[in-house]
Amino acid sequence: MWRLAEILGALSMATDMSAGNPPGTSLTATVISVRIGRALGLSNDELSSLYYAGILRFIGCTATSSDTAAIALGDELTGYLAMTRADPANPDSVRAELEATFAPDRSMEEKREIIEMMVAMGPQAMAMGLPHCEQAVAIAKRLPVPSTVKSILRHMESRWDDQHPIHPSGPNLLPQTRIIEFAIVAELHRRAGGLVSMADCALSRRGGQFDPAVVDAFIENPASILAGLSPAEEWGSFLAAEPGSPRMTGTEGLGEAAEALADFTDLKSPWFTGHSRRVAGLAHLAALEAKSDEAAAQVVFHAALLHDIGKNAIANGIWDKREPLSRFEQSQALSATRHTEQVLRMSPIFDPICEVACSVNERRDGSGSHRGMVLPDGGASFLAVANLFDEWTNDAPTQPAISEDEAAEGLLRQVHGGLLPHQETRIVLDCVGQRKRAAKVWPSGMTQREAEVLRELARGKTNKEIAQILNVSPKTVDNHLQNLYPKIGAESRTAAALYAMQNGLFSI
Repeated sequence: MWRLAEILGALSMATDMSAGNPPGTSLTATVISVRIGRALGLSNDELSSLYYAGILRFIGCTATSSDTAAIALGDELTGYLAMTRADPANPDSVRAELEATFAPDRSMEEKREIIEMMVAMGPQAMAMGLPHCEQAVAIAKRLPVPSTVKSILRHMESRWDDQHPIHPSGPNLLPQTRIIEFAIVAELHRRAGGLVSMADCALSRRGGQFDPAVVDAFIENPASILAGLSPAEEWGSFLAAEPGSPRMTGTEGLGEAAEALADFTDLKSPWFTGHSRRVAGLAHLAALEAKSDEAAAQVVFHAALLHDIGKNAIANGIWDKREPLSRFEQSQALSATRHTEQVLRMSPIFDPICEVACSVNERRDGSGSHRGMVLPDGGASFLAVANLFDEWTNDAPTQPAISEDEAAEGLLRQVHGGLLPHQETRIVLDCVGQRKRAAKVWPSGMTQREAEVLRELARGKTNKEIAQILNVSPKTVDNHLQNLYPKIGAESRTAAALYAMQNGLFSI
């Protein structure tokens, strides 16, 4: 059995990365939230849901990564950070944060038009956060956290005053939501400018963006609220802050968290859709075919689900770029596994998984990345081969998919060149044949055409684009979606995309 807080706390490093936050922001903001909640007299159950909602605060951020990067000079990460730190209802605050934080490698002349556009959007910019809430709720439903967490996450990015165009305000918001929204913004200001900046943010937005009672609870005793939040202490302080007895989980809970973070990562770009689950299924099947014991095969499965979480630290301007990457951009892309290791090294729970996951780009002759080590036999090799096969047989921004036969030939050439192991490559390719021969029965009673529509929707296509791909009218696509949503229990395109990945619509 493992502590759920230890699993989700480590994985929150990836959600921080996806939002452009300094790693560890969610850990410390969660501690601040619980301490303020205690000061306000929340019950133990309320504190528990506050704790888990706090650590999941950014689990919806990948919902708009590609769209945001497309209008933000390819850098959605610093754009997200600036808008989280800003008071969205205050044009001067939005402008100041964007000028200070957004796209630091670009000149002010390049940024000016985008900054002024975001300032002018006002309430419309706030409404753009709705997909984040929808994705967060859809993912939280699958995790073994308190049931109230979903209700708290539903109104993230809300305000105390009535300036938000969608969310309720004031006492109509759950107290946990009000606390978390204060804690995360205030913590980002503390990391940027220390306690003075944090207090100034709290007091200047009291009664506007923030609940006055929450601000007052912080201002009354900031030293106590912030105790033990230095980088060396933040992990221990986070674990110690869990209200009541630690919530425990077994292998099933670890698997649920790994699957949730895999889908979270694959939603970052339409080019990633379904990748982590496909690779995990193939690598796991190969491990079982090789007569690995169930525990070892499970490690391969979890490692394959999590092998790409470091991609969240890299802006979508790189992942979605349709032109060849520069050497600098290639270096950034290759650094993704370093970020994966940074996340998985947070807890010893992930030690066996980390060694497999971080070897995904290593090769037998030591020429791979990021550690330049010899690719180990067994699970790490199954993952490396399965990952390469899936990358080649699915479209990338600069390279269309090749056939499975062509991919098999390419893998065998790498075997002969000493880059990949013979035995593991042969087993993976045998498993590809088994998977291809398996009969497909679509889940939830959906038809073949509904499955096709859902797959394209999950790849980020609009109804019009889906209609062109399937050679039908947009009205027909809309009718299919109207029939499909009740079948799969989805209320939004984000929830439908998550369902598609969770239920294997990209497995063949």
